[in-house]
Amino acid sequence: MATILITHGIPTAGLEALEDHSIMMPAPLTAYSMDELRALIPSADAVIAGGKLPGDVIRAGKRLKVIANYGAGYDGVDVAAAADCGIPVTNIPWTVTQPTAELAIALMLSVSRRIGELNLRLRREEPATLFGMGRLMGNTLSGRTLGIIGCGRIGSRVAQIARALDMRVIAFGRHAIPPEVAEQCDLTTLLATADVISLHCPATPETRHLLNMEAFAAMKDGAVIINTARGAVIDHAALVEALRSGKLSGAGLDVYPDEPNIPPELLAMDNVVCTPHVGANTAQTRAQMAAACARQILDTLSGKRPESIVNGL
Repeated sequence: MATILITHGIPTAGLEALEDHSIMMPAPLTAYSMDELRALIPSADAVIAGGKLPGDVIRAGKRLKVIANYGAGYDGVDVAAAADCGIPVTNIPWTVTQPTAELAIALMLSVSRRIGELNLRLRREEPATLFGMGRLMGNTLSGRTLGIIGCGRIGSRVAQIARALDMRVIAFGRHAIPPEVAEQCDLTTLLATADVISLHCPATPETRHLLNMEAFAAMKDGAVIINTARGAVIDHAALVEALRSGKLSGAGLDVYPDEPNIPPELLAMDNVVCTPHVGANTAQTRAQMAAACARQILDTLSGKRPESIVNGL
């Protein structure tokens, strides 16, 4: 019987395949502290990582055979330290594609049609002052240009849904983008052309503050920013200034550079829709994520190579 350490109190649906093994997991909606992880990991054969897992914690796991990252983005796991220890790190990009794409589209609609703002105003103002043709008009997505930065699984799915909404889709990415997915262009062209920009790139040193003061200045007046990728891709001080000046007409954000902290200036803006990192947070997706991590762990424990190793082992 192996011991599986789960860093966060995730929903148990999907973990049934591990029932013959010992599981260490904190209470629902909580997480082990770093000190607790350091104390527990020496007895673990595998880890399901739902957040940060630094190198010193990984190196303390002398029995570790695999780290299964509970999501697509694995920037919280020190993959280099794991590789040095001979421990494969896996991720599960395919499970989060549809729900994250759905949220990106939902944020586009919410910001463009001013759904979040109007919901708030109906609750705190006299409703009679808000009704009437020509008041509080939003923008349709049909006929507008969507610029996707990072056109992998999620970005490509967003492009597909956006085309169904009659949007023109252009994209910038590290790899060739099939023409049936989007019109490929360089970043300068995308910034100058897109009415809505949706981020779907990983957090890397190259993408840190990719959208900064200079990038916002290069955009069309009234552009909308959607971020369901990673908070560090945007310089949030520059974002606040671009929103205050009217350069941007709105933003839809699911991720932030210092979660769970959100810049209070953004929360105070009616034209900014904020959600608490819920891109993959549906009951169906969480069960699929847990089941995928369980399969990767069981494959490793049985001597098979698990799917989707991200640290080169």
